[in-house]
Amino acid sequence: MTLLIAIITLLYILLALFIRVGLSFRQKFVRGTQTLRGSLVICGRDEGKDLPACLQSIEDQTISTDLLEVILVDDCSNDSTGALMDNYAARSRYQVQVLHMLALLPGEPGGKWRPLKEGIKLAQYEALLLSDADAILTPTWAERHLLELESAEAAAGFAIIEGEGLWSKVQALDWLFLLGVGSSLSRWGMPQAALGKNLSVRRSAYESVGGLEGIGFSLTEDRALVQALARRGARVSFPISPEMAVITPGVSTWSKFTQQRLRWATGIRWLNPVGKLCVFTMALRHYLILLGIILGCPAAWTAWVLTSLFDYALQRHIASKLEWKELLRYFVLWELFYTCSAPYLGYLTLTRRRVQWKGRKFD
Repeated sequence: MTLLIAIITLLYILLALFIRVGLSFRQKFVRGTQTLRGSLVICGRDEGKDLPACLQSIEDQTISTDLLEVILVDDCSNDSTGALMDNYAARSRYQVQVLHMLALLPGEPGGKWRPLKEGIKLAQYEALLLSDADAILTPTWAERHLLELESAEAAAGFAIIEGEGLWSKVQALDWLFLLGVGSSLSRWGMPQAALGKNLSVRRSAYESVGGLEGIGFSLTEDRALVQALARRGARVSFPISPEMAVITPGVSTWSKFTQQRLRWATGIRWLNPVGKLCVFTMALRHYLILLGIILGCPAAWTAWVLTSLFDYALQRHIASKLEWKELLRYFVLWELFYTCSAPYLGYLTLTRRRVQWKGRKFD
């Protein structure tokens, strides 16, 4: 057991160093005359609570009105989402289109994949800017995405969970860590995934992979799109920049958290071998440390401390870049959560075949 723990600890540390080196790479960024125009597509289902803040953040964008259009898609909401979108379209300084999706036909796949592909069909401009109805965009968000697309086929940014209580802080650090790994691998030229609430892609690149229809249905359409682009050699920019970050609420309960992670887990198959190796190494670290502690192996505690120090170095770098260093006060709590929750979530992934999202169930 001691030797096995030592081996996986070394592998994990090498992986952490690989990720940290990747984060030090500078991605080419052109800050000059803006030539692209953007179509912002935002889908929402039952987002009446969070949508007003999202819409206000669109109105607060620094980009001029002749460079951005807004497309809002209501995915058969049961609350005020559709009405809020219509009201915003009537008063916004931007050109706004609202699409109200019809009810699902028998056998038709749901998820965000469906409204997103329909919203993109309405887009007029080359740059497709994608986000969610529960995201608050920083004022420079659209402008920065367009600048990134001057030298890349796609661009992704970070999402920061904001909220009161320890549960929100733990989720915030969890997202920073996962997105940090994604940013590093993208800089190494091996993009894996991105969050659909902070993603942009050139229309020409989107159409080169057949769009979402050509890729096919996925509960993690953002991950599937990035992987399809990567297979064609597209450059995906993934800066750690507060200028193109979004603020979003975390999930409120453990049940919703597990459903979120089960949905994300369905996208693991889209990862390339390097991405899968990262997932496997991290999971093996968690399992062996917990098993070693249960069996009374002192090496397990040593492994946990050593690997946690490397996790802290990564988190500190990411949080500093995003100007959210105050989250580091909750690092130990997150590290305990990160180590202990992963095996349980892995068990659920293997034993549960049904995923629930926005009141809909998927097998």
